[in-house]
Amino acid sequence: MVKRVVVFALCLVLLAGFACNYSSIAVERQVFSNELLWQNVANISLGMTFSNGTITSTGRVNGNNGTTAISATFVLARRNANGTFTEVDRWTARNGNIAMLLSTSRMTRNLSAGTYRLSVTANVTLNGKVETVSGNHSATFR
Repeated sequence: MVKRVVVFALCLVLLAGFACNYSSIAVERQVFSNELLWQNVANISLGMTFSNGTITSTGRVNGNNGTTAISATFVLARRNANGTFTEVDRWTARNGNIAMLLSTSRMTRNLSAGTYRLSVTANVTLNGKVETVSGNHSATFR
C-alpha cells in the first residue's frame, strides 16, 4: 500500500513537471579573492513558471542574522532576436514581518514563448549599513 502511494505521488510530481515549464536558480554568497562579495545576504533565489501565456515570477532575498530591512526591485525582460532584452514587467517589494526575508511572487499575462530574464536589485540593511546586491536568472519557455 505504501509503495502504491509513493508511486502515485511520484507520478503526480512528474506530471506537474511536464504540464508547465519551470525554471529556478539560487544565487549563493559569492567568494572572490577570499573576500565575501555579499556582507548582508545569505542568498537570493529566483524562479519562473510559464503556462498559457502567463509567467509567474518568484523571488526571495534571505538576509543574514540581524537584518532589519530588505527592499528590492524585480524586472522581467524578454530576449529579442538581436540578444538584447526588453522589459515587460517591473515591481518593488519590501520585507514583511520577518526582517531577514523578502519573498514575492507576481503573474505577468499575455506573453508569448521565448527567453526571459528575471533580475533583482535589493537593498539589505544590517547593523545600520545598507548593502546593494543583485542577481538574475534566464529561462527559455516553449
